[in-house]
Amino acid sequence: MADLLLAAVVLRRPEHALAAQVLSLAVGGLVRVEPTAPGEPPVLVLLDASRASEHEHLALSTLFGGTAGEGARVALDPSDDALRLRVHDAARRVVRSARHDGYLESGRSRRLTEKGDAVRADLVALEDAVEREVAEARAHDRAREHVSPGALPWAVLFGHEPGWVPVAGRTVRFDVAAVCAAADALR
Repeated sequence: MADLLLAAVVLRRPEHALAAQVLSLAVGGLVRVEPTAPGEPPVLVLLDASRASEHEHLALSTLFGGTAGEGARVALDPSDDALRLRVHDAARRVVRSARHDGYLESGRSRRLTEKGDAVRADLVALEDAVEREVAEARAHDRAREHVSPGALPWAVLFGHEPGWVPVAGRTVRFDVAAVCAAADALR
């Protein structure tokens, strides 16, 4: 399951969903995080949307707008009302899609269907694996052992503080904590 936004709905953990999705886009090479001055919001640059999955296209259009092309830039600025509106609209669309695709019962409740429960069980197993990787990385950080870039978005989704998740500087070359804080502030 590669859709972090759907996973957040199924797990009922929306608080870090956008941050996890942005990290996934960055470590997957779909966006680049530009260095900014301290106190300035992180800036994302769209690199190559042609490789994006359907779910990643939703995230990209939410961040950059529907017609953005390669090289488009967006600051993860919580005071950007248009961006905030796109984020809120996308969150509602993800819930509607989860309901339409049979993960949530119809109606206003957010109860999981049998299909949703099955996905939740898979996600709990994934969470256990990510927990072990994060714990191992923390225990051996002095030896420069790190969480894999692929596990980083999941670790954030599962509630790990991004500053506490050791990542290799050679594979993740941006301020993970700043990106997560800015994305979380857009909720």
